[in-house]
Amino acid sequence: MESSRSSRAKGKTLMEVGADGVAIITINNPPLNLLSVDVMLSLKESTEEALQRNDVKAIVITGRLK
Repeated sequence: MESSRSSRAKGKTLMEVGADGVAIITINNPPLNLLSVDVMLSLKESTEEALQRNDVKAIVITGRLK
């Protein structure tokens, strides 16, 4: 898997793209993964990056447990 962190929003999301073409975007804003302005900005950047990639066929958005 390949990883990419959003620099502008200080790593509030992490994107991993598997060989199957599924991009998993994980919200990393413990303890509750609230959707703050920084998280929303990072989520937008990660989603835009995934949409620009030819190898991404689907996007899953999830939250980190702890």
